[in-house]
Amino acid sequence: MTDKRRSNVCPPAAGGWRRVIRWRRGTTVLAGLVLCGLMVVGCETPTGPRVAPGGAPAPTYTGSAYLRGTIGSLVRLRSGTERAILVNGYGIVVNLNGTGSTNAPPVLKQALINQMKKYGLGSARMNTLSMTPERVLADANTSVVRIDGFIPAGASPGLRFDVLVTAVDSQTTSLAGGTLWTSTLGINGTGQAFKFLHEQAKANGPIYDNPYHEGADTGEAQEFGRQQAMIVAGGLVTAARDLELVLNQSSYTRSRAIADRINERFGMTTDKKPLAKPMTDQLIKIHVPPRFADNPAGLIDLIMHQYLQMGPGFEAQQVRRLVQVLEERPETQEAVTLAWRSMGRPVVEVLRESYYHGQMSVRLASLEAGAWLGDERASQSLSELAKDLDPAIRKRVARTLVMLPRSLNGARTLKKLLDDEDTAVRVTAYESLATINDRVVTNGRVAVADDRGTGIKYVIDTVPSERPLVYITQVGVPRIVIFGPGLGFKENMLSRMWDNRLMLSAKQGEGYMEIFYQPPGGGRVDAVSGRREPVKLKAVPDLKTLIYLLGHKPTIEQPNEGLGLTYSQVVDVVYQMCRRGDVDAPIEVLISPLARQIAELENSQTPDVRPETGPREPGGLGGVTQLPGEGGGDQPVAVRPESSLGPGEALNTISR
Repeated sequence: MTDKRRSNVCPPAAGGWRRVIRWRRGTTVLAGLVLCGLMVVGCETPTGPRVAPGGAPAPTYTGSAYLRGTIGSLVRLRSGTERAILVNGYGIVVNLNGTGSTNAPPVLKQALINQMKKYGLGSARMNTLSMTPERVLADANTSVVRIDGFIPAGASPGLRFDVLVTAVDSQTTSLAGGTLWTSTLGINGTGQAFKFLHEQAKANGPIYDNPYHEGADTGEAQEFGRQQAMIVAGGLVTAARDLELVLNQSSYTRSRAIADRINERFGMTTDKKPLAKPMTDQLIKIHVPPRFADNPAGLIDLIMHQYLQMGPGFEAQQVRRLVQVLEERPETQEAVTLAWRSMGRPVVEVLRESYYHGQMSVRLASLEAGAWLGDERASQSLSELAKDLDPAIRKRVARTLVMLPRSLNGARTLKKLLDDEDTAVRVTAYESLATINDRVVTNGRVAVADDRGTGIKYVIDTVPSERPLVYITQVGVPRIVIFGPGLGFKENMLSRMWDNRLMLSAKQGEGYMEIFYQPPGGGRVDAVSGRREPVKLKAVPDLKTLIYLLGHKPTIEQPNEGLGLTYSQVVDVVYQMCRRGDVDAPIEVLISPLARQIAELENSQTPDVRPETGPREPGGLGGVTQLPGEGGGDQPVAVRPESSLGPGEALNTISR
């Protein structure tokens, strides 16, 4: 009888009946029938992964064969964590010398008043009772601005980023010389619900307007610096943006294996917490350690191109296989290089076989991977390529040698490239030397302190070169670089600027230059007459001395004479002098693409595709995904801003 009853259902798993019997004593017959019915249905279910009725099948990898087995072929970046996000908000720019505006929408005014009160303005504890928010907004020396910036994926609290400020009222004639008070930034921070902003970052700092004067050639250049301006490193991330990997197919075993592989390759014993942590059978959280804080996207690139398999002989075999792939498909160079990097030091010996490969794409890719892995032998082949006739290859060599900071051979090669006939190569060589803090740069460096004496306003670098050049950049730290330390002025130079408020003269044979400056609102107060007199200085007639005196503000600690001009004003002076021929050197200006990126994003509202999460090439690594239950509602606008491939890559040339 019992056998007949059991023959109507499939045999239970080991211990199955025992669990049913122990389930609950006194179970009713109806409950038993329901349980048996469920087992019958389960027995009739076909073998394979269980999915909800009508649900989509688990995604699988369909990319290129040479990337199969990489972590990027097994996971995808979770939607919303994989790209830089645009954050914005409103704020107040002060110290505008009457070029601001008192007009702003009433609702926005009230929000800004609340924000200023939040930071203590008009309070007794900050000793600002006489400076109420209402009085600040009614001052023509202030302007209400919109603030925009990009927070990169994986950003940690404390990371700095550039922000763009734009006057909200057309009556603001210029933002030059102003300072942004601390403001709150968030996703859709300028939308209708900005009053309920969830803080992602803060922004403040001095305004750096563009290096063009009002007589610039293009209307766009004139507009930038009046209605728009930059704050270099003015944004400060306050909320962490952890990265998350989603498995294509759920598996606790694979989730743990992937996390262990990432930690084994990129984790360090000095890290306070694991780099990769498996949260579920479908989700792995990536914590960006401090050593990758400035380049979290680079960490993800490496992780996604890391092979899960490891063992004796696998890496060497895979390196040679990827050489064949690159020989047949040169467009895979970026992905192949990342895959080699992710394998680590054990593959260096095999990579050396390609350092002198006959195909340039293979040779360069192997040298870049070897240099990144710290192989000194790569510098020898790179030094030979530094003599190549193609300036693009020489620039790539200069960019690669930064990965070998202790290489004497690499440093010698970079110093030679400072005199290259191609300007972009020279700038790239300087940037690499500056990054590794080579003595050729640091020995001639002078830092100009900000007006408070607590930070750096800008840096003056001088590098040896037989070809004069002036290079200006705001990336990282505002810098003015002089190629040729003894760069001076033309004979009998007389330069007038800003309606003759600034005049510079240097006569042949006198051995000094004269500086005459009339600040807005008057100059120094004469101790005897009590009248305001213009500032008059005499100094050694060379460009480096002039750049220092223009920006330096005398203090008790540093009582040296100076005019205390802003970085933007100093750049404007140098730009005009180079353009007019007062300084016998071309000038190169690296202009941040931030304004263009924000404008393009607002016009399209279509996120760009990240190379490692979208089709880098036909059949490349897969795209991003959403976890079950995600989606719907307003999503943050996400984009990966265009970044230069290396120093000087986004260079805009301005030659006189």
